[in-house]
Amino acid sequence: MILLDTNIISELMRSAPEPRVVSWLDAYDELDVWVSSITVAEIFLGIALLPAGKRRSSLVEVSDQMFLRDFHDRCLPFDQSAAMKYAAIVAERKRKGRPISVEDAQIAAIAIVGGLTLATRNTKDFADIEGLQTMNPWAER
Repeated sequence: MILLDTNIISELMRSAPEPRVVSWLDAYDELDVWVSSITVAEIFLGIALLPAGKRRSSLVEVSDQMFLRDFHDRCLPFDQSAAMKYAAIVAERKRKGRPISVEDAQIAAIAIVGGLTLATRNTKDFADIEGLQTMNPWAER
């Protein structure tokens, strides 16, 4: 099963998403593709920070449809197990001198705890996290 990182969702929300990403996603059964509550929060925050207008309204509509209809039963929470894994990830990355953002560590923790592969464009941001499998749809052939 696959957990989509925020950059994948952002790409899919574009008016003309990268064809490689769309065809990569189309190859999976929709029931095998999940999002995290962290990604939902990041998307809605990005939209909320936009000035009022047509673009913001359009993105609200697209994100509502995507998360409330398409992923309504395929959204993994940041729960207690993920919180414990998050702490281990952040501590290990700090020991290595490679800090990680709060959101990336939370998403990684959710993927590990759920046994999902994380699909992201930014695989280097998730490198060296024990137990995390990543894939880059932009690089998939």
